Amino acid sequence: MKVRINDCLLGGKPAYDVQIIDEGATVQDYLDALNGFIREHCPPCNGCTACCWERVPLTYPDVAAFLRDGRFGRQFQGMPAALSSFLEQYGYVYVEGPVVDISLGFKSDGSCIFLDTRRGRCSIYRLRPLVCQTYTCRRATRRARELRSVVVNAGMDELVRRWLLESRRCGRPPVIHEGRRPNPRLRDYPPGTFSGRERFAEVRLKNLCPPGLWRELYGLPGTGSGHIDRQLKGG
Repeated sequence: MKVRINDCLLGGKPAYDVQIIDEGATVQDYLDALNGFIREHCPPCNGCTACCWERVPLTYPDVAAFLRDGRFGRQFQGMPAALSSFLEQYGYVYVEGPVVDISLGFKSDGSCIFLDTRRGRCSIYRLRPLVCQTYTCRRATRRARELRSVVVNAGMDELVRRWLLESRRCGRPPVIHEGRRPNPRLRDYPPGTFSGRERFAEVRLKNLCPPGLWRELYGLPGTGSGHIDRQLKGG
């Protein structure tokens, strides 16, 4: 085990905290630990689709996983701009000036494009993006929230960078579903920790975290199941 998710309380209500045990822990280790915690400590959510009506930001490894999958891989196989083609059909790209936001697409009723509304289930559950995997009805400690934010933001920036690079390589305008004076600039999205990586297992948490956050997460004692201290509680 390289990442441990600790059961705790915030304001007397169930919550969770994150503790990194191994310096080499990756984003995939974090996802595996959190998914295991959800299975063990959170009630089954079959039939509840509350989170499927929220915006779902995409990271680059999320889209790469779709394109490796048999169903989606065949659909976009051989296309010179597979990433952009996937986003055009299944994503939603919003650009305001230089700011880019790429998320999963949604249906006319506002639900996720992959929600099976008849069954009340995700139709691509094993491929669900990082944001979906890390969503839980429990509260989270400040450092747990910060870790999630750091991972999501870095992965989103890498997706925007790849989207712009692919568009430039193919000599075509980038796919944009909605824009307000769109002016996306590659220089605003320099290479980062996710650059050159296709899978979450290739990205180390230590390389993502600011030093202060890393010191809080790595090797510190867990909070235990009965309490949470003020420093962890945060806002």
